[in-house]
Amino acid sequence: MKLFYISLFAFLVSCNTNRKPGANNDPGSINDKDSNTVSANKTKTESTIIPGSPLAEKINTILGSMNESAAWHVLNDKEARWISGQFEYFIAPKRKDNPDYPYIASGDFDGDKRPDLAAVVTDSTRVNYQLVIISDLDSSKKIKYWKEDIMEDAAISTAPKGYIEGTLNEKVKKVKLESEAIHVEYFEKASFIIYWDGKSFKRIQQGD
Repeated sequence: MKLFYISLFAFLVSCNTNRKPGANNDPGSINDKDSNTVSANKTKTESTIIPGSPLAEKINTILGSMNESAAWHVLNDKEARWISGQFEYFIAPKRKDNPDYPYIASGDFDGDKRPDLAAVVTDSTRVNYQLVIISDLDSSKKIKYWKEDIMEDAAISTAPKGYIEGTLNEKVKKVKLESEAIHVEYFEKASFIIYWDGKSFKRIQQGD
């Protein structure tokens, strides 16, 4: 009997020695440390814009060739001031399909059947924000800064051709978009469309 207790004691000591300190050996559970690591990695991936976007670089090169003192460039996540929850709820889901959202939109915005770009840009002070529309990607001659609206906290995307309804000159109107347009949105606040009417870019309000 004494030999049995000695053997049992030795077995228990051996089991405790084989277990790593702080480890959870239950295969159905998640270690707290591992869980935190996964959460941190997931958050980092979803909330960090991929640097070196080809479209952003192209736009920055065109803007840089203008030799303006303001040094306009495409806005990025580090410079944007999204309030808590906006990025995760509104931006991250759409970025899976468009890595440049919400700062760059592409399409034929002026109806000449050539690709154009629109971008939310900021200057070297990171205080001023504007929308720039580039109608000729091979030169800096066809660049328009949209100055009718403050573009801070704005998200842009491409609106397809077709009929849209909104407020124009304080009247509700239906407008036919002959070409693609620029949809500007302030999350849960307001939205409007910037479209080409054949002569110039116009604005139609869609939401308050």
